[in-house]
Amino acid sequence: MTSLKNLGNSLPVITGFLTLFLILALNFNTFYWADDYAILNEINKLGIFQRCVHGYYAWDGRYMTTAAFLQGAFLELLPVEMITLFWNGCFLLSGIILSFIIKEETKSKFAGPNKLYLPILIAIAFWLGSYSHISQTIYWATGGVYSFNLLLGAVWLYCFYKIQRSNVLTARISFIFFTIFIGITTQNLTIGLITLLLLTILYDFLRKEKSNIRFNALLLLIIIGGTVFLSAAPGNFVRIKEINNNAAIEGVTLWIIIKNSLFALATYLKLSFFLILLAISSGFVYICQSSNKVSATIRNIIFIPKTKEQLIAFIDTYKYLIVALSTILPFITMPEVVSPRTAIYFMFFFFLFVVKFISDFSVIHANSKENYFSNSIVYAVYFTAFCFIAYNFNKGIILKTEIAKRESLLKNSKNKVVLIRKIDENLKSHCYDFRDFRSNDDWAVEAQKEYFGIQNIIIE
Repeated sequence: MTSLKNLGNSLPVITGFLTLFLILALNFNTFYWADDYAILNEINKLGIFQRCVHGYYAWDGRYMTTAAFLQGAFLELLPVEMITLFWNGCFLLSGIILSFIIKEETKSKFAGPNKLYLPILIAIAFWLGSYSHISQTIYWATGGVYSFNLLLGAVWLYCFYKIQRSNVLTARISFIFFTIFIGITTQNLTIGLITLLLLTILYDFLRKEKSNIRFNALLLLIIIGGTVFLSAAPGNFVRIKEINNNAAIEGVTLWIIIKNSLFALATYLKLSFFLILLAISSGFVYICQSSNKVSATIRNIIFIPKTKEQLIAFIDTYKYLIVALSTILPFITMPEVVSPRTAIYFMFFFFLFVVKFISDFSVIHANSKENYFSNSIVYAVYFTAFCFIAYNFNKGIILKTEIAKRESLLKNSKNKVVLIRKIDENLKSHCYDFRDFRSNDDWAVEAQKEYFGIQNIIIE
C-alpha cells in the first residue's frame, strides 16, 4: 500500500516533467519566417551591434536592449531550432517562477511532492492558456524576445518580494543594478512594474511602513528612466509616422484614448479566455494542495474602498489586476500594434491576479474528496496539454516539410525568377501560425529575395 501511495504522489511529478519535455520537443519543427530574414539581412549589412544602434534611430527603441542583442546573435550563430528552444525554456521558467510568486503572495507552505508538481502544473497551465500567442512568442526565432523579457520580469518580481524583507546592503545594491537592466526591456513590461511600484509605495504609506518607501521610490525612478530611454528613441517617431501618419501624436483626444484602451482590453481578454479558466482551475488546486479549500461562505472581497483600511485591502486584493490593465497603456495611441504577442505580459499578471483572488476566499481544511477533485483537475490539464502537443507536433512536421521544399527552391534559384505558392492555411496550427507571403509587393517577399539573392519572387 505504501508503494502504491508513493507512486500516486509521484505520478503528477513524472507526468508533469514528461509534458514539459514534449513542450520543448515542439521546437524541432520550427523554421525561419518573416522578420527572421529581414534581421539576417540587417546583420549581414551592419553586424549585430551596429544593427541595434541603427534600429534605435530608424525604427524602435527596443533595438537597444539585451533581448535585441541576443536576438541578432542567436540568428547569426544558432540554428532556428536551438533559438526557439531557448525562448521556450525562458517561457516555461517564467511559469515556474510564477508559481513561486503566487506562493509569496498567498504565503502558502507546501511539503513533499507538492513542492515539485505545483510549479510544474502552473508552468504547463500558463503555457497552455497562452496558446493564442505562443507561435509568435516561443516558436518564432524573432518573437521569442518577448519570452526572454517575460523571464527577466518574473525573476525581478520574485526578487522584489525577497528584497523587501532584506536589509543586506550588497543585496539591495545588486537589485538596483538588476533594476537598471529591467528598465530597458520593453515598455509593455516596464509600465506594469511601474504600476506595481506605485501601488506598493502607496500601500506602505497607508500602513505607515516607511522602511522600504525610499528604496522603492529609487527603483521606480530607475524603471521610469529606462522606459523614457526606450520611448524617446528617434526610431519610434519614424515608426509612428509610417504606421498611421502621425495620427497617434496629432489627433489624440480623450475619446480616442478611451476607445483605444477598450479595444486593447477587449482584444487581450478575448485572447485570455482559456487562460482565465486554467488560472481558476490552478488556483483551486493550489488551495487544496496547501490543505485548504474554498468554503461555502466567502468573505466580501468585491467592494469600492471608502476608508483607508478598505483602500489597503483593495490594493492587496486587486493590485495585479491593476498592473495587468496598465500593460495596455503603450497602445492607447497606437492600437494598430496590438497583437497576440503583446498580450504576453497582460496574461502573466492576470493569471497571477486570478490565482491570488481565489486564495483570498475564506478557507477551511480540505478533505479527501476535495483532494481527489484537485488531482482530477491536474490530470485533465496534463491530458489537454498532451492532446494539444500531439496535434501541433503532427501538423508541424507536415508544415516544416513544405517550408523546407520552398527554402530548397529559393537556395537553388540565385539570380533567377521564382514562382512560389502560398502555404496551405490548413497546415498551420497554434504553435506554427506563421506569417506567409501576402502579395508580390509584400516586405517579407523582399526580405527573402535579398537573403537568397533572387532576382524576383512571384506569388501565385
